[in-house]
Amino acid sequence: MTAGAASESQEASKADLVHRLLREQIELGELAPGTPLSELPLVERTGASRTPVREALRRLAAEGLVDLVPRQGARVSRVSLQSVRDLFDFRGLLEPAAVRQATDAAAIDPQLRRSFTSMRSEFARIQRRAPSQARSRAFYELADRFDWAVIGATRNEHLRRTIAELRPHTTRLRNLSHVDPQRVDVSVAEHLVICDALLRGDADVAAGKTAEHLARSVETIFRNLARGPGDGLDLLG
Repeated sequence: MTAGAASESQEASKADLVHRLLREQIELGELAPGTPLSELPLVERTGASRTPVREALRRLAAEGLVDLVPRQGARVSRVSLQSVRDLFDFRGLLEPAAVRQATDAAAIDPQLRRSFTSMRSEFARIQRRAPSQARSRAFYELADRFDWAVIGATRNEHLRRTIAELRPHTTRLRNLSHVDPQRVDVSVAEHLVICDALLRGDADVAAGKTAEHLARSVETIFRNLARGPGDGLDLLG
Protein backbone atom coordinates (compact mmCIF):
# COMPACT_ATOMS: atom_id res chain seq x y z
CA MET A 1 0.00 0.00 0.00
CA THR A 2 1.34 3.44 -0.95
CA ALA A 3 1.67 6.25 1.59
CA GLY A 4 -1.26 8.06 -0.04
CA ALA A 5 -3.48 5.01 0.07
CA ALA A 6 -2.55 4.37 3.70
CA SER A 7 -3.45 7.96 4.59
CA GLU A 8 -6.82 7.67 2.84
CA SER A 9 -7.51 4.42 4.68
CA GLN A 10 -6.72 6.03 8.03
CA GLU A 11 -8.99 8.97 7.30
CA ALA A 12 -11.81 6.61 6.28
CA SER A 13 -11.34 4.67 9.51
CA LYS A 14 -11.43 7.89 11.56
CA ALA A 15 -14.55 9.00 9.71
CA ASP A 16 -16.17 5.67 10.65
CA LEU A 17 -15.24 6.19 14.31
CA VAL A 18 -16.56 9.77 14.41
CA HIS A 19 -19.73 8.69 12.60
CA ARG A 20 -20.38 5.87 15.07
CA LEU A 21 -19.68 8.11 18.08
CA LEU A 22 -21.96 10.92 16.96
CA ARG A 23 -24.74 8.58 15.81
CA GLU A 24 -24.72 6.80 19.17
CA GLN A 25 -24.86 10.10 21.06
CA ILE A 26 -27.72 11.32 18.85
CA GLU A 27 -29.64 8.05 19.29
CA LEU A 28 -29.22 8.17 23.08
CA GLY A 29 -30.36 11.79 23.21
CA GLU A 30 -26.99 12.91 24.59
CA LEU A 31 -26.81 15.26 21.61
CA ALA A 32 -30.25 16.87 21.68
CA PRO A 33 -32.13 17.97 18.54
CA GLY A 34 -30.84 21.35 17.40
CA THR A 35 -27.40 20.96 19.02
CA PRO A 36 -24.70 22.69 16.93
CA LEU A 37 -21.95 20.39 15.66
CA SER A 38 -19.07 22.73 14.93
CA GLU A 39 -16.08 21.17 13.22
CA LEU A 40 -13.30 22.50 15.47
CA PRO A 41 -14.81 21.28 18.77
CA LEU A 42 -15.42 17.89 17.12
CA VAL A 43 -11.82 17.77 15.95
CA GLU A 44 -10.63 18.51 19.49
CA ARG A 45 -13.02 16.04 21.07
CA THR A 46 -12.44 13.12 18.72
CA GLY A 47 -8.81 13.63 17.77
CA ALA A 48 -9.71 13.29 14.09
CA SER A 49 -8.78 15.87 11.49
CA ARG A 50 -11.36 18.07 9.78
CA THR A 51 -11.66 15.85 6.70
CA PRO A 52 -13.00 12.73 8.49
CA VAL A 53 -15.18 14.94 10.72
CA ARG A 54 -16.75 16.50 7.63
CA GLU A 55 -17.23 13.06 6.08
CA ALA A 56 -18.94 11.79 9.25
CA LEU A 57 -21.26 14.81 9.28
CA ARG A 58 -22.11 14.25 5.60
CA ARG A 59 -23.03 10.63 6.35
CA LEU A 60 -25.20 11.64 9.29
CA ALA A 61 -26.91 14.24 7.10
CA ALA A 62 -27.61 11.56 4.48
CA GLU A 63 -29.17 9.46 7.24
CA GLY A 64 -31.39 12.36 8.35
CA LEU A 65 -29.77 12.69 11.78
CA VAL A 66 -27.93 15.95 11.05
CA ASP A 67 -28.94 19.10 9.16
CA LEU A 68 -26.26 20.91 7.16
CA VAL A 69 -27.34 24.55 7.13
CA PRO A 70 -25.59 26.92 4.66
CA ARG A 71 -23.39 29.49 6.47
CA GLN A 72 -24.44 28.05 9.83
CA GLY A 73 -22.83 24.62 9.82
CA ALA A 74 -24.16 21.31 11.09
CA ARG A 75 -26.81 20.74 13.74
CA VAL A 76 -28.49 17.65 15.11
CA SER A 77 -31.75 17.40 13.18
CA ARG A 78 -34.86 18.62 14.94
CA VAL A 79 -37.89 16.44 15.60
CA SER A 80 -41.39 17.52 14.59
CA LEU A 81 -44.76 15.88 14.98
CA GLN A 82 -44.84 15.46 11.21
CA SER A 83 -41.45 13.73 11.13
CA VAL A 84 -42.60 11.33 13.87
CA ARG A 85 -45.83 10.60 12.02
CA ASP A 86 -43.99 10.12 8.73
CA LEU A 87 -41.54 7.69 10.33
CA PHE A 88 -44.23 5.53 11.89
CA ASP A 89 -46.44 5.64 8.80
CA PHE A 90 -43.48 4.33 6.81
CA ARG A 91 -42.65 1.69 9.43
CA GLY A 92 -46.30 0.65 9.34
CA LEU A 93 -45.96 -0.10 5.64
CA LEU A 94 -42.67 -1.98 5.93
CA GLU A 95 -42.50 -3.89 9.19
CA PRO A 96 -45.70 -5.94 8.92
CA ALA A 97 -44.41 -7.16 5.55
CA ALA A 98 -41.06 -8.03 7.13
CA VAL A 99 -42.77 -9.96 9.95
CA ARG A 100 -44.72 -11.91 7.34
CA GLN A 101 -41.48 -12.94 5.66
CA ALA A 102 -39.85 -13.76 9.02
CA THR A 103 -42.85 -15.97 9.89
CA ASP A 104 -42.44 -17.89 6.64
CA ALA A 105 -38.68 -18.18 7.17
CA ALA A 106 -39.04 -19.48 10.75
CA ALA A 107 -41.38 -22.21 9.53
CA ILE A 108 -38.63 -23.78 7.43
CA ASP A 109 -35.46 -22.78 9.34
CA PRO A 110 -35.05 -24.68 12.64
CA GLN A 111 -32.23 -22.44 13.87
CA LEU A 112 -34.25 -19.28 13.25
CA ARG A 113 -37.24 -20.85 14.97
CA ARG A 114 -35.10 -21.68 18.00
CA SER A 115 -33.89 -18.08 18.10
CA PHE A 116 -37.43 -16.67 18.11
CA THR A 117 -38.52 -19.28 20.66
CA SER A 118 -35.68 -18.23 22.95
CA MET A 119 -36.63 -14.56 22.64
CA ARG A 120 -40.25 -15.43 23.35
CA SER A 121 -39.10 -17.02 26.63
CA GLU A 122 -37.09 -13.91 27.47
CA PHE A 123 -40.12 -11.66 26.88
CA ALA A 124 -42.12 -13.88 29.24
CA ARG A 125 -39.44 -13.60 31.94
CA ILE A 126 -39.37 -9.82 31.60
CA GLN A 127 -43.17 -9.73 31.85
CA ARG A 128 -42.93 -11.40 35.28
CA ARG A 129 -40.39 -8.91 36.63
CA ALA A 130 -41.39 -5.95 38.81
CA PRO A 131 -41.31 -2.56 37.06
CA SER A 132 -37.90 -0.87 37.23
CA GLN A 133 -35.44 0.98 35.05
CA ALA A 134 -33.40 -2.22 34.72
CA ARG A 135 -36.49 -4.09 33.53
CA SER A 136 -37.27 -1.37 30.97
CA ARG A 137 -33.68 -1.44 29.68
CA ALA A 138 -33.76 -5.24 29.43
CA PHE A 139 -37.01 -5.09 27.49
CA TYR A 140 -35.79 -2.52 24.97
CA GLU A 141 -32.53 -4.39 24.45
CA LEU A 142 -34.51 -7.58 23.78
CA ALA A 143 -37.00 -5.74 21.54
CA ASP A 144 -34.06 -4.44 19.51
CA ARG A 145 -32.70 -7.98 19.14
CA PHE A 146 -36.13 -9.19 18.07
CA ASP A 147 -36.41 -6.41 15.48
CA TRP A 148 -32.95 -7.18 14.09
CA ALA A 149 -33.83 -10.89 13.95
CA VAL A 150 -36.90 -10.02 11.89
CA ILE A 151 -34.78 -7.82 9.64
CA GLY A 152 -32.26 -10.62 9.21
CA ALA A 153 -35.01 -13.09 8.32
CA THR A 154 -36.48 -10.78 5.67
CA ARG A 155 -35.69 -12.22 2.26
CA ASN A 156 -36.29 -8.99 0.32
CA GLU A 157 -32.97 -7.13 0.25
CA HIS A 158 -34.49 -3.69 -0.31
CA LEU A 159 -37.05 -4.14 2.45
CA ARG A 160 -34.35 -5.39 4.82
CA ARG A 161 -32.00 -2.49 4.10
CA THR A 162 -34.71 0.19 4.33
CA ILE A 163 -35.96 -0.99 7.73
CA ALA A 164 -32.39 -1.17 9.04
CA GLU A 165 -31.78 2.43 7.94
CA LEU A 166 -34.78 3.57 10.03
CA ARG A 167 -33.51 2.02 13.28
CA PRO A 168 -31.44 5.02 14.48
CA HIS A 169 -34.47 7.30 14.14
CA THR A 170 -36.66 4.87 16.07
CA THR A 171 -34.10 4.56 18.86
CA ARG A 172 -33.66 8.31 19.11
CA LEU A 173 -37.39 8.95 19.39
CA ARG A 174 -37.73 6.37 22.14
CA ASN A 175 -34.93 7.96 24.14
CA LEU A 176 -36.13 11.53 23.56
CA SER A 177 -39.67 10.67 24.65
CA HIS A 178 -38.36 8.80 27.73
CA VAL A 179 -39.18 5.27 28.80
CA ASP A 180 -42.80 4.88 29.91
CA PRO A 181 -43.11 2.02 32.46
CA GLN A 182 -46.80 1.53 31.67
CA ARG A 183 -46.04 1.35 27.97
CA VAL A 184 -43.35 -1.25 28.69
CA ASP A 185 -45.98 -3.54 30.25
CA VAL A 186 -48.23 -3.21 27.22
CA SER A 187 -45.37 -3.56 24.75
CA VAL A 188 -44.08 -6.75 26.37
CA ALA A 189 -47.55 -8.28 26.01
CA GLU A 190 -47.72 -7.11 22.37
CA HIS A 191 -44.36 -8.72 21.59
CA LEU A 192 -45.49 -11.99 23.15
CA VAL A 193 -48.58 -12.03 20.91
CA ILE A 194 -46.44 -11.30 17.84
CA CYS A 195 -43.96 -14.04 18.82
CA ASP A 196 -46.73 -16.58 19.36
CA ALA A 197 -48.29 -15.82 15.97
CA LEU A 198 -44.90 -16.00 14.26
CA LEU A 199 -44.02 -19.33 15.89
CA ARG A 200 -47.31 -20.96 14.96
CA GLY A 201 -46.90 -19.77 11.37
CA ASP A 202 -49.80 -17.31 11.36
CA ALA A 203 -48.33 -14.54 9.21
CA ASP A 204 -51.62 -12.60 9.00
CA VAL A 205 -51.93 -12.24 12.77
CA ALA A 206 -48.21 -11.53 13.22
CA ALA A 207 -48.38 -8.74 10.64
CA GLY A 208 -51.63 -7.31 12.03
CA LYS A 209 -50.35 -7.26 15.60
CA THR A 210 -47.15 -5.60 14.45
CA ALA A 211 -49.18 -2.81 12.83
CA GLU A 212 -51.21 -2.39 16.04
CA HIS A 213 -48.01 -2.27 18.12
CA LEU A 214 -46.59 0.52 15.93
CA ALA A 215 -49.83 2.54 16.12
CA ARG A 216 -49.84 2.36 19.93
CA SER A 217 -46.13 3.17 20.12
CA VAL A 218 -46.49 6.41 18.18
CA GLU A 219 -49.40 7.46 20.40
CA THR A 220 -47.14 7.05 23.44
CA ILE A 221 -44.33 9.00 21.80
CA PHE A 222 -46.68 11.89 20.92
CA ARG A 223 -48.03 11.96 24.46
CA ASN A 224 -44.61 11.93 26.12
CA LEU A 225 -43.07 14.50 23.78
CA ALA A 226 -46.01 16.85 24.40
CA ARG A 227 -45.35 16.67 28.16
CA GLY A 228 -41.76 17.83 27.85
CA PRO A 229 -40.78 18.67 24.30
CA GLY A 230 -37.48 20.44 24.96
CA ASP A 231 -35.87 23.16 22.87
CA GLY A 232 -34.98 20.95 19.91
CA LEU A 233 -38.45 19.57 19.32
CA ASP A 234 -40.77 21.35 16.93
CA LEU A 235 -44.21 20.18 17.97
CA LEU A 236 -45.91 22.53 15.53
CA GLY A 237 -44.05 21.19 12.50
